[in-house]
Amino acid sequence: MTLTKKLLCSLFCLLPLAQSAYAAGGIAMSATRVIYQADKKEASLTVSNRNDKEAFLIQAWAEDVSGNKKTPFVITPPLFRLDPAKDNVLRIVHLGAPLPQDRESVYWINVKAIPSTSEASQSKNVLQIAVRTRLKLFYRPVGLPGNANDAYRQLTFTRQGNQVVIHNPTPYTLSFDHLAFDGRDAGRVPMVPAKGQVSQPLPAGMQSAATVTYSVINDFGASSDTLNQPVKS
Repeated sequence: MTLTKKLLCSLFCLLPLAQSAYAAGGIAMSATRVIYQADKKEASLTVSNRNDKEAFLIQAWAEDVSGNKKTPFVITPPLFRLDPAKDNVLRIVHLGAPLPQDRESVYWINVKAIPSTSEASQSKNVLQIAVRTRLKLFYRPVGLPGNANDAYRQLTFTRQGNQVVIHNPTPYTLSFDHLAFDGRDAGRVPMVPAKGQVSQPLPAGMQSAATVTYSVINDFGASSDTLNQPVKS
């Protein structure tokens, strides 16, 4: 193996480790999701620098579920320096554009952490990586019926061919923490929109399923109780 190939191999092998180190030992968020109550002027998210030696440049913005940056929300400050062992509060403000009032609307909060460059690192071949964290932003209108943390109990599952249609009759968007058909993990599952549905393929090799076992992520970012439901035909 040539020297160039060895260097490239080392770079790509170390890349995931570097990302993990910055995510764990650098910038941390106060929550894994933000619930924006419609009757409040703003929502907030604390960004903490857990590194006691290195500063970061923080960039924050909102996107819709399609990745468009033009949204009815603004995040301030959008760009700032976060010194070692310091915190700062991001404020998420709804600009007043009309949103559905009979169900939740979902957006994304993006927080990019760019490590500072010291004179010592400039004189060396040091790999520095900007890490972006994405958190769901739920806009929750006033007076929605039911309890958001119990909404997952109303999900229904219906098999259509080699897929299962997951129907959500509630006004709350639901994200699975775990989903299995007849004990087999379903893999990656999309969000189930409020008053909507998604189709989830059965695991490879399965032609049908009798039961589904699942849990969702609640308002606090924790896993709900696990439920067992029949899969309708």
